[in-house]
Amino acid sequence: MTLSKSIVTAIVIQSLISCTNEEDMEIKNVVSEEEAVVLIESSLQKSTGGLNEMTNTFSEELTIDITLNELCGTLYEASFNYNYNESPILADYEIDWSYMMACNGLNVPQMVEFEASSVGSYSTSRINSNDVTNTAIDISGLQPSASSLLFSGFFNREGNQSITTNLKTRSLSSKFNVDLVDVLIDKSNYSISSGGGTFVLSGLSENIPFSFNGTIVFNGNGSVSLTVNENDYEININE
Repeated sequence: MTLSKSIVTAIVIQSLISCTNEEDMEIKNVVSEEEAVVLIESSLQKSTGGLNEMTNTFSEELTIDITLNELCGTLYEASFNYNYNESPILADYEIDWSYMMACNGLNVPQMVEFEASSVGSYSTSRINSNDVTNTAIDISGLQPSASSLLFSGFFNREGNQSITTNLKTRSLSSKFNVDLVDVLIDKSNYSISSGGGTFVLSGLSENIPFSFNGTIVFNGNGSVSLTVNENDYEININE
């Protein structure tokens, strides 16, 4: 083989190796962005026992308990069932939560450290899920003069799902983690009025990993602006 042919052969081989390495480095999500949005929306929705249900129920309980000054500095724990049955949505969860109210020298509530967990399942027209949730939130705005509660912390929902979009059903396992920042809860109706956070949705489907990240902005009245991998969506978490 001549020197020129050897050089050409080496260049071709190097090009093939380079292309192969680039293909190996390029990770494509087997789960579509549409499927990711469906999973994120259902993880936040009220009817499925998601974040919106947790913030609504606890805000109502806390607003009532604020008047009970004997709870200052005392660990409060509760367990209950959450059930929703209104076609096409079904949900059934066992929920545990605990919190401790910190008060000032005058026994006026100042802050609450809230933790909650749940285990159960839900189904909608597009998704079936068996999952667990974990929540840890610091809450301020307890003073009677404050019109809103202020939530900051994290919400996690993890489990196994089957999702149907465009007549295609996919099975997967997922972890949805949200860091919440300055989420305001209106004390008059216990609904989320503003705030936001960042999220990571990851998991396995067909034994192939997937991952999405982005931001959440709560607009009030159940409207949420969702950005997933720089693409924008509007979802409703009051359903």
